[in-house]
Amino acid sequence: MLRFSTVTGWLAAFILTPVAIAAEPLRLAPSSNWHVNYADDSCRLARSFGTGEEEVVLVLDRFRPGPKVNMTLVGRPVDVRSDVRKVMLRFGPHDAEFEKRFAPGTLDNGKAALVVGGSLWITGYNPVEAALEDDGTPRESKLIDPALYSAIRFLEVRISGKRPIILETGSMLAPEQALTACNDDLLNAWGIDPKADKTLSRRVIPASDPREWMRSSDYPPRMRSLGYQGLVHFRLVVDDRGMPKSCHIQLSTRPKDFDDAVCKKIMARARFQPALDAEGKPVVSYYTNSARFSIPTS
Repeated sequence: MLRFSTVTGWLAAFILTPVAIAAEPLRLAPSSNWHVNYADDSCRLARSFGTGEEEVVLVLDRFRPGPKVNMTLVGRPVDVRSDVRKVMLRFGPHDAEFEKRFAPGTLDNGKAALVVGGSLWITGYNPVEAALEDDGTPRESKLIDPALYSAIRFLEVRISGKRPIILETGSMLAPEQALTACNDDLLNAWGIDPKADKTLSRRVIPASDPREWMRSSDYPPRMRSLGYQGLVHFRLVVDDRGMPKSCHIQLSTRPKDFDDAVCKKIMARARFQPALDAEGKPVVSYYTNSARFSIPTS
């Protein structure tokens, strides 16, 4: 009897012990076509996946010619309350998973937004972009193989503490081609000669550390008191003397207080070594970067 009792107690304990089971991914089929917004300042590719409370909108923004894009995910499934600010992404089935940081936000319509930090390549690889690095140093040219885009079937999104999400994108070749066509028009809209831009001997180089352009005292007081955080991507047109001529907000988690703070302070503080054409002559060009407003957690 004693032996039976012991086994029964062990079995009960075993049954009552919770077993961690990985959550099944939330698979979302497309619920709209791809839409490309040919704006004067940027190119935006967007598509909705799923419907109702499960809907997620994938937004890819390209702010200048080249393969880099910035990603925003919108919808309740990406509403993040955790202090963890990292997301794992994979363009499947062949690409490797890679980690990016993100900033949570809220759009004007009240929907949750997750803005992936830094630029990424749609394929998850790091093909070498034509022209030059942002610091002005030469960079080897390398074309992106269209087959990489054709092979994509889905985007997997894994956020700590959230159910994994799989957006069934299908081939990304046609969307990428649409973005590329849009990019060809960007520089003309900015008043910059596209042909000259492709042959620059030096791109715009910051004359000081860009991290010093925004300070903690620049955090909009109203946004700080409300606990709002934000990520603002901006573009400057830089003249042939290295002075910023204009500031344009290319993407923002809003509210507008953040946008105004960025342009006001950066126009006052940012100075550059101007871009040089193929013959070494200073020319008008552009500079892109982002500013993050975050409240440290204790």
